[in-house]
Amino acid sequence: MSKIAVLACSNAGLDYLDYPKDIRILRSVIHFGADESYNDFIDMDAKTFYERIKNNPADIPKTSYVSVGQMIEIFEELEEEGYDEALVITISSELSGLNEAVKRTAAEVKLKVTAFDSKTLAYGEAYMALEAHRMAQEGKNMTEIVAHLEKLRDNDKIYFAVDTLLYLVKNGRLSKLSGTLGTMLQLKPLLFIGDSGKVETLEKIRTTHKAHTRVLEKYIEDTEGKNVITFISHAHADQYVDWFKTKINEHFPEREVVVAYLTPVVGAHTGPKGIGIGYIVID
Repeated sequence: MSKIAVLACSNAGLDYLDYPKDIRILRSVIHFGADESYNDFIDMDAKTFYERIKNNPADIPKTSYVSVGQMIEIFEELEEEGYDEALVITISSELSGLNEAVKRTAAEVKLKVTAFDSKTLAYGEAYMALEAHRMAQEGKNMTEIVAHLEKLRDNDKIYFAVDTLLYLVKNGRLSKLSGTLGTMLQLKPLLFIGDSGKVETLEKIRTTHKAHTRVLEKYIEDTEGKNVITFISHAHADQYVDWFKTKINEHFPEREVVVAYLTPVVGAHTGPKGIGIGYIVID
């Protein structure tokens, strides 16, 4: 039986959850200008990051994924620890080049490495990592684990609203919207990540409250009568979290809601006060 290591990128936000510490995290880097770089969560956590961009809105951060050298080092350590295989669960390949980088790096190490494209981020990706770890601990093989992750990937979605489109536009992560940049930045559209793994616009909305209301309506419409895991991922938007939790529990009193921060490398694209409501349909 192969000993399988599970890894996830820091976009999953596992650091803000109770997770098995033998899940390795490939940490992306946050950049401010040419001189400041921080490893996600280790050097800068979510609260510190969101306070900074709130106080300095003109200082738009950029992000980069973990270096090839660091990945090779991690894979070699895993081999030394007796692992036969590694499963790396990454942020959507439509949002980052990490998945392809993992595949290229895999050819440079002896450890057998499988790169799995989650086609999402935040808690959806984190849940896949947690499930993969559980199955590996139970002795399941790579084929069985990947098949389960594919099923999860085919049955998840996240709707979200951002306080400003500035960060998504500046970082090139948003599918094109019609109109000038000035008009776009005034919108509070309903966005989603679905099967494509892209950030797409569902509706154009003018106010934050209306955007949040539509996010809630779409979530209820999609999940009525289904058994789902529900999560809220947010960019230091506690006041919005309370409203969403209350509304969800009014409609679905028995549902538990997992709440977690969007880690800085995701928040660099949503900006402060971004919030997403997501679900995973389970049997």
